Parts: sequence; C-alpha cells; structure tokens
Amino acid sequence: MTDNRFMITRRLFLGGGAAGAAVALGGCNFQGGSDSAADDAAGGDGSGPTGTVRMSMGSIESLDPHYVNNAMLVVPAGLLEGLTFSNDEGTEAIPAAAESWEVSDDGLTYTFAMRQGATWSNGDPVTAPDAEWCFQRLLTPTGAGSNYAAGASSYLNGLNIKGASEFLGAETDDWSTVGITAPDDSTLQIELASPNSDFLLLLSHYSMVLVHPPSLEDGGQEWMQPENWVGNGAYVPEFWEPTTSLQMVANDAYWDYENVGVQTIELVIGMDETARAASFDAGEIDITGASATTVAEREDLQELVAQVDGYSVRYLQRMWGGHEASSDVRVRQALSMAIDREAIAAIKSTDEAGTSLVPGNVVPGWDESIAREYDVDGARALMADAGLDQVPSLRIQYNFEDPWLSVLADQWQEAFDTDVTIDILESGVHSDTRWQPYEDDSVISLYGGTFSGLPTMTNWVNNIFPPSYVMQFSMSTADWLEYQEIQAEEGLSDLDRAVALDEKLRSSADPKAVEFADQAAEAMGILDDAERTAAYLAAAQTREDISYTIPISWSGRMMLVAENVSGFHLRPSPEYAYYKYLTVDEA
Repeated sequence: MTDNRFMITRRLFLGGGAAGAAVALGGCNFQGGSDSAADDAAGGDGSGPTGTVRMSMGSIESLDPHYVNNAMLVVPAGLLEGLTFSNDEGTEAIPAAAESWEVSDDGLTYTFAMRQGATWSNGDPVTAPDAEWCFQRLLTPTGAGSNYAAGASSYLNGLNIKGASEFLGAETDDWSTVGITAPDDSTLQIELASPNSDFLLLLSHYSMVLVHPPSLEDGGQEWMQPENWVGNGAYVPEFWEPTTSLQMVANDAYWDYENVGVQTIELVIGMDETARAASFDAGEIDITGASATTVAEREDLQELVAQVDGYSVRYLQRMWGGHEASSDVRVRQALSMAIDREAIAAIKSTDEAGTSLVPGNVVPGWDESIAREYDVDGARALMADAGLDQVPSLRIQYNFEDPWLSVLADQWQEAFDTDVTIDILESGVHSDTRWQPYEDDSVISLYGGTFSGLPTMTNWVNNIFPPSYVMQFSMSTADWLEYQEIQAEEGLSDLDRAVALDEKLRSSADPKAVEFADQAAEAMGILDDAERTAAYLAAAQTREDISYTIPISWSGRMMLVAENVSGFHLRPSPEYAYYKYLTVDEA
C-alpha cells in the first residue's frame, strides 16, 4: 500500500460563519444559605475581589444562552446564573439563584425558593417571574428547532419539563400547558412529565441561566453589549470584541460578592497553540489549554496541570450526500469496527479508547455490553456482505489538524485499501457545512467533532446525540432537504409546521433511529434506578448499532494554571470552571 493516497487538504475561508458548536427524589428538601456547598467552595476570603486573571479562549460570538453558540463557554462560568450550580465533579446540584428547593413525594413537582436579597447588576431584584419569563423565551419556537445546529434552541429535552418540548415544537402556543409557574415573586414551581433524578443537576446547564427580562423585551441584540449588560452573575462584561477579548469585572451587586476572589477576568481570544504556550511561559496569561505531549516533555509544567477525565467524546458523524453506500448499516458498522481506538487514545495521555457514545469512564451505570469492538477481518466481511468489492473513497472533515486524524486515516486505508482524505476547513465553514449534504457522490463523507456534558446516563442518551439528532442524520439526503423546506416554509403556521416536521421526521428516519427515540423516552420515565439504567443501556445499544455516529475516544481536558492562581476547579462541562472561586496572589 502506498502512502500517496492519504491526503490532507486545508481550505481557509474569509468571513467565518456561525459559532460551532447537559438528587434524590421523593419528599426531599435542600436548604441553601451560608452553610451550603456553594459557600464552602467560595474563592474569596470574605473581603471582596482583588487582582486579575487572564485566560485563553476561543471566539465568543454571542452571549445569548438560549441558542446554540459559544456562549456556553463563558456565560454560566460567571456572567449569568441559573437556579443551580453543579459541584466540581458534575455529580450534584448546589444552590445558585435559588437558595433552596423542595421535591414532591411523587418526584414530579419542584418548588424553588428564590434567593432572598439577590439582585441584577442594576439593582432590580431577581424574582421567580423573571425566571419564568426566561424559560418561556428559551422555549419560544424560532423555526430553528432543538438540535446541534448553531442558532437552535439550547433547551435540553432531557430535563423532561412537562409540556416544554411540545411548546418549543409549536404544537401549542398555550404557555399554561408548560409546567413552569411563578405563584409569587419568591417561588418558582416546575412540574416534570415524569420523575428525573438528574433534573436539578441539568438545571446548571447554560441554557437554564437567567437573563434580565426588561433588557431583552425589545427583541434586539444590543442587550449583550457591555454598556447595556444587566446580569445576575459574579461578573459583568466591561469590554467585548468577539475575536480578540472579553473582559469582565466583579459585579458589586452580586449576592455573594464578598466571596468572589478575583476583580477582573480577561479572556484572550484567538491564539493558536504556539501563541498560548509562549504567552503562558511569559506570564502574559494565567490559564490556558495544554497539550498532553508538551506537558509530558516539560517537567516544569507538570505541577501546573489541572485535568478532568471523560470531559468529552470525540466522534465521527456520517454526513448526508456522498456515496450511497453510507446508507447501508453494514458499511457504517464496518467503518466503526476497523478503528483501533486504543492506538488513537495512545496519542494523548488524557484520552481513553472511546468504545461508545456514552463515556464509560465517568458515567455511572455504563456497561461494556454497548462497547464497540475492534475487528478488521469482521469489518472487511461486512463490506463484502454489503456488495463492496472496492470500498469507496473516504473523507473526514474537521476544523483543525489533529494527530488522531492521520492515525485513523492510516487504519482505514490499511483495512479497506482505499483513498482517505482529511479535509481541514475554517471553523465557521466546518460548522455550517456539517448540516449540508456533501456533493461528491463518489466519496463517503464524515465530519469529526466533540461533545462534552455532565456525566449522567440521562444526559448522554437524551441530551447529547439525542433522539432528534439521530433521527435527522438517519434521513436520506432527499428527505433531509424536504425537511429543511418545511422548516423554511413561510406560509405555515407554527402549529402546522411543527406537525409537518414531526410527521416528516418519524416517517422518513431510519426505523431503528425511531426505535432509539422511543426507547430513550421510555427510559426517562422509569422510576426504579436499576430498571431505568438498563433501559438507557438498551437505547444506547440501539444508537451504537445503527452507527450513524461513530465514537472515537473519551477525551480528558488538560489545562495549565499559573502557580499564583488558586480555585480553578476544572469540571466536566463546557464552561470548564466557575470564575467566582478563583483567587490570585499578585504579591
């Protein structure tokens, strides 16, 4: 086999595009306040914030948490708060905008007491009606739906709030059918469609943070500008240029201001790996992403590492269009079986072989029964069963050069004796084209990506690679284009569009993808923990078997933190850490 068939192309486009892109039940009562876990973790010493911390960050093109965008990286970290935080391990909810809550005996109704004395940065009180207004905005249909496309609603269907998915899908415009009410300024009630043991933890997701209703009521975007910002988080933006810098200062109206440790947070945007490393060495930035290879080679960095395992799942997604063979489940399964995930994981010390779309190294209840096996002979046999004497050329689309790509390309090239092209696109173009059919019908095309989220089975089955996503990507190219036409049809009412989209999705999706959707929905409503886990595993097995999405690795997150910075608790969620807990010694 010659190496000249392994090709890498790089295409850089000017202008860019949309930003690329989850407690016990039954009569329990969680009391917050000064003795809560949130206060125990507070970064400051009670004297108020001091000093500056600088972090590297990717582009931040929006600060609106109600839509899929890179707001997820920074907004919940310090600019806005929801009803709950999560703890450092991402396993337990702790009080935030709500200081306590009670859960009904049947596990369906959560009654939140809003934090007394909490205000927005302009002095307005943070009230339960504010929270209800925010959630209604989050769930108001936009036509973009609820999926992973930039601009779609960021609501997590796995929260399982009564009537929420139906309202978002425009099946009704009657807000009273949604289980969210504010009986008074201090009390918010949320009713679930069925009990959800992960509900309080999932409330810490960025989509569920609160925004200031009067600032947004005109429907414009100016509220995100620093001079107009009104927030309830530990910080407020002072300067924001999406491709260069986001600077935040401590919010002196914040309810826990005296325990905020750092006065100024500056996010330095747009540096590549070489520039980040040089800036960290020079003391120009204090926190940055780290290459496992660089850390392994430099002893002086090894004491400065913060790491969290199972932070994300790296995956490949079968794209619409391309060679018709990708519609055959045997071909997709063969591609998955021919991946030596152990070899790919060995490239980075933070990675493990990603044998499933549920990261089994961190999610309780995971079982090896859903793990994908490495079997090159079996993969070749599947290709032969599919009638492929010659496997079509393969294409992998990604948004930056990464060593795992060439390792995978070599594996597929050796297994199937075919051309493998790695196509590196500018990030905005990569994000946009993921949802478009690939035009060259001689090539099987896949794109690569990563998703991260809280380590629960509900989150990784119902919210990450969720039913709607799986069904959409299982549609034929023609059906997907028809589906998009329905979304764009201006003559349809919201209700008619929702009905038409649902009918099109369920009638055109792979029946096994529909089966996965039904299994996931059924599992969410099971009360017994063991039975619910078993049901989720069955759903996950179905999703793995159809192989529209192929797991590659379970990737840890490694960052470097300067010696004079404390309180950086790296978490298994997109926002990395809560800024309020940081402290800096500038002596």
